[in-house]
Order: sequence, then C-alpha cells, then structure tokens
Amino acid sequence: MLLRFRVTNHASLRQEQELSLIAERPRDGRVERAVPRGDHQAVAVAGIFGPNASGKSNVINAMVWMRAAVAHSFAHWAPSGGVPRRPFALDRDAGVPSTFVVDVVIDGVAYEYGFSCDDREFTEEWLYSYPEGRRRKLFERTAGEPPEFGRSLTGGVRTMARLTRPNSLFLSVAAAQNHDLLGRIHHWFDRCFRSATDHDLADRLRFTADHYLSGAAAGEPIMQLLRYADFGIGELMLAEAELELEAEHRLLERALRQAMGERAVRVESDPTDRVRLEHRTEEGSFVLGLAEESSGTRTWAGLLGPVFFTLAHGTLLCVDELDARLHPNLTDALVGLFQSPDVNVNGAQLVFSTHEPALLGHNTRTELGRDQIWLTEKGADGATALFPLSDFQVRDSSENKEKRYLVGRYGAVPFFDERILESIVAALRGGSGDGTTTEGAGPGREEVA
Repeated sequence: MLLRFRVTNHASLRQEQELSLIAERPRDGRVERAVPRGDHQAVAVAGIFGPNASGKSNVINAMVWMRAAVAHSFAHWAPSGGVPRRPFALDRDAGVPSTFVVDVVIDGVAYEYGFSCDDREFTEEWLYSYPEGRRRKLFERTAGEPPEFGRSLTGGVRTMARLTRPNSLFLSVAAAQNHDLLGRIHHWFDRCFRSATDHDLADRLRFTADHYLSGAAAGEPIMQLLRYADFGIGELMLAEAELELEAEHRLLERALRQAMGERAVRVESDPTDRVRLEHRTEEGSFVLGLAEESSGTRTWAGLLGPVFFTLAHGTLLCVDELDARLHPNLTDALVGLFQSPDVNVNGAQLVFSTHEPALLGHNTRTELGRDQIWLTEKGADGATALFPLSDFQVRDSSENKEKRYLVGRYGAVPFFDERILESIVAALRGGSGDGTTTEGAGPGREEVA
C-alpha cells in the first residue's frame, strides 16, 4: 500500500509537495489498513480538488512519471537520450534537479524509495527499509560515485551497479537481473500501480477487453461493473473479423519473441475498432461499436478492467479527472467501491483528481474524511501548493464541506476578476473596453438585456 508520495520540481510542482494517505485518526465506515510496526492507519481513498490549471493533474502525472521511470529507464530509454523529465518551466535555473519519493508497504515491510534527476542523468537514488520500525539502508547511489550498499542487500548488486547507465535507475537494472528483493519493489511500480488518464484510454480498453474475453475469473465481474452503470448494456464482445485478427496478432507476437526476445514490440490493434457492446431493448438486441457509444460509456468501459484488477489484488489506481464525462452519481459510486469495507475487502487504494465538488457534500453515498481531501492552488509564481483539508478546522460529521469549498473558505477555487468581465461587456456593447461607448458603433450601442 502507498503511504506517502513526495515530489519536487515536476511541471507546476516547484517546491516539495507531499500527498499522504496516513489517516488523521481512525474512522468507522471506511477502509483503513494498519501500517506495520506503527500506530497509524492508511486510508484507501484520496481525492485532489482544485480549479482548472491549479496543478492537481500534475500530482497524478508526477506519480505516473515516477512509475514510468522505474518501469522503463533501463529497458526502453536510449542510452544517450538523457532523462525525459518535466521540470518547472517558469524558472530561470533549468539545472535544478527533480525529486520523486514514495513510502510504501510491500509484503508487510515499509520502504522509502526515491531518486533525483536532471536532464542528463539520475543524480541520486536510494532505498531504505523499516523491518523493525527503524531505518535500514539498502542502497544509496550518487552520480559519479560507486553505490553504497547495506549489509543486508546481497545477490550480485555490485555487478548490477556496473550495468547501470547514468540515465537508468539501479532498481530497474536489478529487477531485469531477477534480484529477489529489489524485484519485489520494482514489481509494485510495474504491476501494483495502475493509472487512468486521457493518454492511456486505448491501453485501458485493451486491458479490459483482454481480461473479459480471456475467460478468466475477471470476466463476469467486469460485465457486472458495466451493467452497474445502467447504460443499458447487456454484453461486451469482439467483432468476428477482429477475433481472427487477434489470433493472428498472437501468433506474430510469439514469433517476434522467439526471434528477438521478450523486449519485442507488442503487436496491437485499436480496441475502439474491435470492441462491441450489446444493447438490449424492448425491440430486441442491438450491437454498437465502441466508437458509436457516448463518451461516458467509453470512459466507464476504459475504467472497468483497472478498477476490478485493483480491487481484486489490493493494489493502487490513480485516476486523473475522475469526474470527466461521468455523471456525479456514477463518480460517487466508483469512489464508494474503494471506500466501502464490504466491497474493498483487499484494501485497494484509489487516488484521483476531480473538479466535482458534489463529492464533498452531504448528499453523496460516499463521504470523504477531511484527511482524504486534498486541495491545489497556484501562487503568484505559478507554482502549485498541495495541502489537505485537515489543515483547516473542519468537522467531518456536520460541516458542509461542499458549500464552504465553493465559497472559497479553503482556497483552491477559481478567482474571477469582475473588472475583466466589465471590459468584455463593454466590448460586446461596442465600447472601447474602458467603460465608454464608441460613437457610430451601430446596433452594439443598444442596451444589452
């Protein structure tokens, strides 16, 4: 489980910002998991709220970027390609490193893993464990110096260090060399951390279709989740021609792996072309292609596989703009799957960004505690500040958090400059923009109702 995530100098996140899933205090009615060898509980849900361009999506993006660096830096980044980071752009000093850190629990042990990088290389990387509640160094790496290894970390790590390029992570190299312990840390990033953004919809649709159509145990629950949204859909299927094409792709993938190894490029088709949804009405059954469905249906279909996988395995799902193209009640219901102890029996976690203030109100099926609500706003320097609602004196049970949020009591809401609006109205009336009317402006001189 994820305990904390910290990031510095990524996109609008200029100074260090921290997202914590540590509960402020235990609370009945929601999923919480005990932190090993500690007195704390970790929550299952954290929502990030804020106005447009406040940086809430950048928090999700920073988490996804860290995952990508761990998963791909050794296997897929070009040796001379540097580090494709996204530093804060409104800073004259482009050489400031970017830093990413997670505190996670894996197999009952807490770990802190992090790294810093500039445009050329990883300048630092470290991993600590807390098996007895006290920090134990596993490794520390600084650019230009040999790595330092703790006494408990064995298994050819010095040989692996020689294989590590300046722009690859040692953790990625060790996992590729099948190191047992480091491979488990890598596995958390690669397999136990999924994301849902606008950029990976096709991958999510493919993931959903593959799991449903494989005949595995996930098939029926995925179908039930599709029906749960009440879109009038009775079945998910592949077009017959696409089934044959899918089989050809499998054969081609197998041949490529035999010839080139496991790193061969995957042969993929566009899931929006092959997936079909059956609608059952009083007039009978009708099959539509995914491209013919509403954007809300496509969004929900793309979430089904990741949502079920995360709930089934007790892993982490990060969703950017959870409310986009979904009804507020459906967004509320989705959050409720993770918040409910009756449903989320494996302790899965959901981190999401949203514009939807209704999730803060009393009329939701799923009430978020103040330690689960995070806010973003930008300062005069264009940098994002991330802070929890627990920074304010708010009573979870009686406070109308939605109303207070919308009127700006917690910040993190848009600011509307009424002087700009007056200038726009003057222009619409044919004025000069300074509140005066220009002669001869024709119909624009008339009063606007």
